[in-house]
Amino acid sequence: MARDAVEEIDGGETVVESLRILLVEDFAEFRRFVCSLLKAKAEFQVKQASDGLEAVQKAEQIQPQLILLDISLPTLNGIEVARRVSKLAPSARILFLSVESDPDLVNEALSLGAGYIHKPRASRDLLPAIEAVLKGEQFVSDGLVPTSPSEPSSSNLHLALSQAVARAIEIVGADMGSLQILDPYANNLRIAAQVGFSRRFLDFFDIVEHHQCACGMALSLGQRVIVDDLANDPVFRGNAAREIILDEGVRAVQSIPLRTSSGEIVGVLSTHFRIAKPPRQKLFEITDSFLQEVAELIRSTGPAFL
Repeated sequence: MARDAVEEIDGGETVVESLRILLVEDFAEFRRFVCSLLKAKAEFQVKQASDGLEAVQKAEQIQPQLILLDISLPTLNGIEVARRVSKLAPSARILFLSVESDPDLVNEALSLGAGYIHKPRASRDLLPAIEAVLKGEQFVSDGLVPTSPSEPSSSNLHLALSQAVARAIEIVGADMGSLQILDPYANNLRIAAQVGFSRRFLDFFDIVEHHQCACGMALSLGQRVIVDDLANDPVFRGNAAREIILDEGVRAVQSIPLRTSSGEIVGVLSTHFRIAKPPRQKLFEITDSFLQEVAELIRSTGPAFL
């Protein structure tokens, strides 16, 4: 629904269609500030939440058309909120509103939402950002994801790969995901994009060798590897990786090699599940054409991204 949509009623009078907004922010003063900006538009109907779990519950209850979402939240961070809300309130557009400016975090957020406002620019950017995302456009505050005109932007590639991970998660109904690129010199896998993992997990699996874990086995075997029940799989028994994975809440994983049109493996795409034994049929809904498209994107950039 467009923000300024109007409906004509008897007598020629027009009524501006309302827009349900959920504002998620733990700092009360900033919530009040944002509400004061939103008052400029009478059609905005604003509900508020002060932590991540409350945000998920209210999103499911009120089905907002727009969510203004902080990232650093109590009980559940904004990235995880966005992932859960995408299933519970799929029509909601998510506009992140955060003080964080790290490019990797911004790109991860953009893989889940329609825009990203840097809090110091909120007074200037909020209303234009809302207008943009409601039109189906992406909005990012100036300077958050800088690119160099002399280089094919690695940040743009990171965003594209993050979006590919998010799409794979959506296709198979997973909870988390990662994409690793094959380093042609060291002959190992390195994480290039991910959705949903903690820093501890990412540090541990930053570099993966052949035959190590599901992704390393997928690389070595050159084929899809599915581990239905990580807690009881003999491959992971006594493995240091097992505890890291289980602590992350992962109970099953699928890893698929990324092959170019010429058959070259350039990386591995993995989707992770919080439940053991996810439906097999669903796992195979990631198509070869989708995987090849991602592989060609990696190939076109080369090892400079690593």
